[in-house]
Amino acid sequence: MFKEMFQFRKDDLIMWGGTGAFSLVILAALSLIGSNGFLIFKDLVGLAVVILLPGYVIVKLYLDNFQVSENMTKDPDVNKAIDKIIMSLGCGIMSVIPLNFIWNYLLTMGGGEGAKGNIWGNVDEEMIYTGSAGFRALFTVVLVLAIAIGTKIVLLRKKQSAS
Repeated sequence: MFKEMFQFRKDDLIMWGGTGAFSLVILAALSLIGSNGFLIFKDLVGLAVVILLPGYVIVKLYLDNFQVSENMTKDPDVNKAIDKIIMSLGCGIMSVIPLNFIWNYLLTMGGGEGAKGNIWGNVDEEMIYTGSAGFRALFTVVLVLAIAIGTKIVLLRKKQSAS
């Protein structure tokens, strides 16, 4: 069943290779003008894990053959890779950032204020969208991935039982 859901092709490799190359260029450029390259690396990895990875899984499961652009390059695999990176960023932002606002509401307004103050912390202080949130960001990513994969498994089982 998982082989049906995730079939990696040339366009997937081009997308991840291009993302890695672009990240290295950004890391090198910002390390030259900045004082701490490790923080830049941490933010790039956090951005890839918190935004790009959940969006990529959603795109791979549901929108793998969807076309956004036309004739950007002469190579159709490069066109599909560009489409996937655009859709992955969009899907990642649409799925993770709203959960950030839900966490913020639940953790600051929804309880947890005891004698010692807010025992759960504040999401605003952790910048979930850059990957600096630690466990809460990882839980958000796991939640988005579990919902996306679980929904796809249920849809595939319904499709198999109907046929």
